[in-house]
Amino acid sequence: MLFPFTLYADETPKIAPLSLGDPAPFSGVLYNPAAIAETIAQREFLIEQHKLNLKSLEDRLNAECNLQLSNLQTDLDAFKIKYDSMTEIKDNEINKLQNIMLKQNNEHSHWWFTGGILTGVLITVGVVYAVNQ
Repeated sequence: MLFPFTLYADETPKIAPLSLGDPAPFSGVLYNPAAIAETIAQREFLIEQHKLNLKSLEDRLNAECNLQLSNLQTDLDAFKIKYDSMTEIKDNEINKLQNIMLKQNNEHSHWWFTGGILTGVLITVGVVYAVNQ
């Protein structure tokens, strides 16, 4: 199809109507109306075929892109749910431990005082016993 056009690309196009038996005014390829119509139809068919191929490729790429996007969105949503639940568990545990610590009475100073006196008395008795022996 492209052979005649590429062969004479440097020449200006010439059109000469001919009747049966008329000599051609120039050398070249003679097309009858059916051949011209077929060439034009084939060219238009190829253009439409390429448009359809491009549209098909575009649709396929859009579908793949949308699939990847929806997969990433699903992963993001799952990670967000997991993060939120872990944060909630952590916060609940912190609150529970804080409540336990607040409920405990940290006032054990009287036990420390009593333990210190008993320890001092026992050490004194032990030292006196050891010196007298």
